[in-house]
Amino acid sequence: MKQRFYILMVILLVSSGILADVKPARTWATCTFNKNKVMVGEPMVLTVTVYTSTWFTQPPVFSEIQVKGALMVRLESRGGAKSVTIGNQSYPAIQQQYVVYPSLIGTNTLPAVEVQVETPPEGGYKGVQRTIYTKERTFEVTGPPEGVDTANWMTAFDLRVTDSWDRPLEGLKAGDIIERRVRIEASGTLSAAIAPPTIEEVEFGTIYRQTPQLTNRQNSGSFSGTRTDIMRYLLEKDGTFEIPALEVSYFSMKSNELLTKSIAAKTIVVAPNPDLEFILTQQELLQQELAKEQETEAEVAEAWSYMGLNAWQWSLIVIAAMALVYLIVQWLRKLRLDIEKRKKVYEDSEAHHFKLLKQAAKEGQTRGLIRQLGYWFDRYRKDAQLAHLRQLAEADPEEKLPPQIDRLATTAYQEDQIDGQLSYGPDLVEGISRSKKNRESRKKETDERFWNKLNP
Repeated sequence: MKQRFYILMVILLVSSGILADVKPARTWATCTFNKNKVMVGEPMVLTVTVYTSTWFTQPPVFSEIQVKGALMVRLESRGGAKSVTIGNQSYPAIQQQYVVYPSLIGTNTLPAVEVQVETPPEGGYKGVQRTIYTKERTFEVTGPPEGVDTANWMTAFDLRVTDSWDRPLEGLKAGDIIERRVRIEASGTLSAAIAPPTIEEVEFGTIYRQTPQLTNRQNSGSFSGTRTDIMRYLLEKDGTFEIPALEVSYFSMKSNELLTKSIAAKTIVVAPNPDLEFILTQQELLQQELAKEQETEAEVAEAWSYMGLNAWQWSLIVIAAMALVYLIVQWLRKLRLDIEKRKKVYEDSEAHHFKLLKQAAKEGQTRGLIRQLGYWFDRYRKDAQLAHLRQLAEADPEEKLPPQIDRLATTAYQEDQIDGQLSYGPDLVEGISRSKKNRESRKKETDERFWNKLNP
């Protein structure tokens, strides 16, 4: 029963979509800034919103945005679908947000953003691909406070600078390698906009820098970035030395002032090591290790991806799609078998053979009418508990069935008339139909009287 209901609903929906007036959907896109005036390097959030008067059959594809003199970063977790009410109508909408870090002072222009959308027309159901554009937007960029070096200029709500070492800075000797990690956490700024710290060279050895680690944290209300610079110090001299202090300056968007966070200088004592060959060997091994790490990072950067999903994620989507197709095929197969079974039951039913009997009467062929009358009565008498057709005919004296049935029986045994035309066939079938209805009415009345006696 439920399957028939679902099938009927699908047919009605498809039919209504086909018969309805179809006109193109209203689609448009807008872009807005959270503020129209910022300082150099101060982040501003750009929101691109796509609207439609029907619905989206595929996620919109936002083109890459390039602004002259600005760094653009997509906020993956700051987007999604929503509904917007304009007047008395609600429109489905999908948003995508970006962070813009301008580096040119003056009036800057955001070019029109291209968006590929797929949405069905009004009154239709099949998605149609369209390309829409936002309007150009301008924004003002002011310079930093006086006396500020813009080379390592950055802005943040808050900043935290820490460092850590892979071993205690005690018991060191020439030839040792110590690793240092400088971690900068900036609230309100993504990692790509965090200026690299200035690491001064040291007199007691060589510094080998690795590729920094950049991570971001995003949620619906805020975002922040972390930059971790990794350095390895090869101790090439013995003596007492100082690792210089580290200072990181930033402009606080919370207090509107230039602030500095620092890490204090550290003093280390390096014991002598007569084995100079060991130092050279360690230096060579360190260079080889750094080269391998760079090759590995390059391979990871070239990993295959499409529409923001990697190969493993696409594999899961394909498997899920195949499972869905398999379930649909099994359901259609079961539906086909059920329809065939119901068709066979109906074709063997009394109602179907009575319909064929009416058709044979219209055609007027004696042999066909006699044969079909036998097929029908063989199924009807089982439920009606009748031994022969005359029992049905004699129950209605007003009908002229008995003479017609006798004439038909006589004709059946006459070879010269069995293949001829039969003029009273329609009257015979019509009389049988009325007798059936009368018999069913009498049976219903008898049943009601019986039950009334049992339960007066």
